[in-house]
Formats: sequence, C-alpha cells, structure tokens
Amino acid sequence: PGERFDALLRRARTLASNDLGADARAAVEAVEGLATSDEQRLLALDARLELTMTRYELHESLRLGDQAIAAARALGRPDLELRFAITLSGALCDARRADEAVLLLEPHAPWVRANADIEQQWEYWEASALALDYANRLGDAMPAWDAARAAAQQAGRRDMLWKTMSNTASTQAKMGLVEQAAQLAEQAHQVACATNEAVSMRVLQMQVTLAHRLRDVGRYDRALTLLEEALAGYAANGASNADFALAEQRLVVLYQQLGQPARALHLLAPERPGVPRGVAMIRLAHRAELEAQRGGDGLALMREALQIIPNADDIFHRIATLFATRLVPPDEGEAMAANLALWATTRERHGVALSGHVRAAACALVLGAPARALPHVEAARRLATRYLPDSFYLPELWLVSARTFATLGREPAARRASVEGQAWVRQVHDTHVPPEFRDSFLHRNEVNRDLLALRH
Repeated sequence: PGERFDALLRRARTLASNDLGADARAAVEAVEGLATSDEQRLLALDARLELTMTRYELHESLRLGDQAIAAARALGRPDLELRFAITLSGALCDARRADEAVLLLEPHAPWVRANADIEQQWEYWEASALALDYANRLGDAMPAWDAARAAAQQAGRRDMLWKTMSNTASTQAKMGLVEQAAQLAEQAHQVACATNEAVSMRVLQMQVTLAHRLRDVGRYDRALTLLEEALAGYAANGASNADFALAEQRLVVLYQQLGQPARALHLLAPERPGVPRGVAMIRLAHRAELEAQRGGDGLALMREALQIIPNADDIFHRIATLFATRLVPPDEGEAMAANLALWATTRERHGVALSGHVRAAACALVLGAPARALPHVEAARRLATRYLPDSFYLPELWLVSARTFATLGREPAARRASVEGQAWVRQVHDTHVPPEFRDSFLHRNEVNRDLLALRH
C-alpha cells in the first residue's frame, strides 16, 4: 500500500502540474482517497494545491497553502513546510501580494543552503526570484535567477532549466531588455521542445509569453503561429479561462499592430469569468481601445477598467493607464503618462518609462506645447539606445519624435527620426509580417500610416 500510494502521488503531482482536465482531477482524488496517515494526507494536499495553482484557482490556493504550512509545521517537517511556502508564494504573487511572498520565503534561506537537495534548492531560488520580480525588485531578482539556473544545470534537469530561462526572460523584458528577453525565451522554448514537453500546459503557457516577446520586437509571423498553436492546445486540454484570456490578450495587441481591429475585437467577445483581476482589467482596457477606434464611448469603459484595481502602485493598473493615455483628455493624459514614466524609472522598468515619455510628449503636442514634449522625447530616445518597450508599439517613438522636432523647427532631427521609423516599419513589413496582413500593417495601423506619410 505504501508503494502504491507513492506511485499514485507522483502521478497526481505530474498531472496536476501539466494537465487541466479530468485526468488530473481524478488522479488527485485517487491519492486523497488512499491517504491513511497525517503525513500521507499532507502529501495528498500538496497534489491538490498544485492542481489549484495550475488551474489558477487563486482563492483555493491561498486557503490550502495556509492550511498545508500549518500542518507541515505541526508534523515537524521543514522540508514540506518549505515546499508549501514555495507554492503559496506563487499564489500570493498571483494575488498581487508579492511583498508577502518575499517575506514568506526569506526565513527559509538558511535551511535551504544547509539541508535542501539540489532540486529543492532550484524550487526555492525560482520562487524567490519570481517573488522579487513581482515585488518590483527586478535587480534583486537577477541573482536569484542565476542561482536557480545553476541548480538546474547541476541537477542535469532540462525541464527545470527551460523554466528558469523563460522566467529570467520575463524579468529582463520588464527591465526593458526586450531583445535579450526574446532571445533567451527562444532558447528556453528550444530546450523545452527537446525534452518532449511540447504539448504540456507549462510549455504552452511559456509559448504564449515567448510570442509576446517576439511581437514586441516585430517578429509577427512567428508570434502569430505560436499564439494560434497555444490556443488550439488550450482548447484540446481544457485550459482555464485565465490561460485563454492571457493568450487572447497577447493576440489582440498583435492584431492591433497588424491593422486588424476586427480580428482583435472578435477575440475579446467571449466572456472569461473567474480570471485574476489584473487579467480582467487589461481585457477591459483593450475593449475600451477598440470601442474608441469604432467611434464608441471607449473612455467610459477605460475608466471602468482603471477601477478594477485602483491601487496606483499595481503594475496592471499602471499598464492600463498607459492604454488610457490615448483616450482621456490630453491634459489628463500628459500628467498620467509623465507620472507613469517616473514610477517606472524608480522601479527599473525602463521600457515602461520609455512608453510613458512617448505618450506624455504626444499629449503635450496635442495641447500645443512642443517645448513640454521635447524633454520627454529626449528622455525616450536616450532610453531607446539600450531598452525597448514592453506591450507598446515602438514606432510611436519615432512618430512623436519627428512631429516634436518638426514643430520646433528642428528639421534635421525630425528627418532622422522619420527615416529611422520608416526603415523599421519597412524592414519588419518585408521580413516578419504574414503576407495576408501586409497591406493592413502599412495602411490600417495608424502609427505606420502617419509615419510613412512624413516627408522631411
């Protein structure tokens, strides 16, 4: 019986980490039914907790995590207490309570260094890096990622290695190192595919994030393929609404940049109840943008979106304010964007800072204040020498720069900005835009259309 329990526990954990359908639920229920001791019941609870995390059942994860930590402590099992703390930290991050996740994990570091095996060391450093990342301590997260990667390599575990590489790429992207992030995420995807995991839920989720990075550097053809494959995989595996929503939102932005608002709007048509608040917020913000493009009252929807998470220090709120700068009155948008740039700079989110400066300059131009726009343009262009924006269309930088310089009578600078932007658009059009979208990319993407119309 003991060996049977152990085998079914391993099966339940594996399915809980990678499967969202009936097989995973049945496996967890089977091991729960076989548990006869306090320790076995605790191990079964671990499998149940893992399944709630994979399915984004956030409230249940938080409840079970607290319960599991208390039970492990009562049994004198620091190894299991650490395991549950690691899992709970992930749920806290998803609940936008990353500071609590950092505080939960930090006391375990001495035990990890002295007693943990190499795989648990990897799990600990991976969780610590994620918590620091979510807590806007991006620079502090990088040494933790290095420790996790070293542990994965020492363990000889390619599955652990690709996960660390993918997550490290996410931190890089948040810092504005988007090109490097795209390259590392591509490497992670190659490692994952070499492990025969290409159909697992974890790989599909990572594939969606990889597509997000590739989209941000203009590789639309591959990004589109990856997103379509992921959505098909989600449908085949019974993915959660959160998984669908995240993939759809990445594809919405891609379609908007390709000049395909109707396709983007179609993706947002399904209701996705039960998703995390941040995901719901961004989804509604996208609907607001598209409604405004159709001539509707997008501003009302955008203000509704901003109230889903009113906390101005939350990254989802801040990204929503970036979208909102297009729709709110320009004086409000200028203040909002300038504040976003300052907020992002102090948190090492240099790509978001770049985006905020561009939008602040654009609003100032609408208000007839090019002198106020100029410092923002100069700041954005300085940042662009090293960083790229995340979830923001890069050619806006060149369009706003050219308009600002031209308005101030600085024709050579305006010419350089327009030439740089036009070259980027044409190069991406020729090499990375699917043939069926090339015309809309040039003529229905408003930024591209206006940029290509500039003559200096």
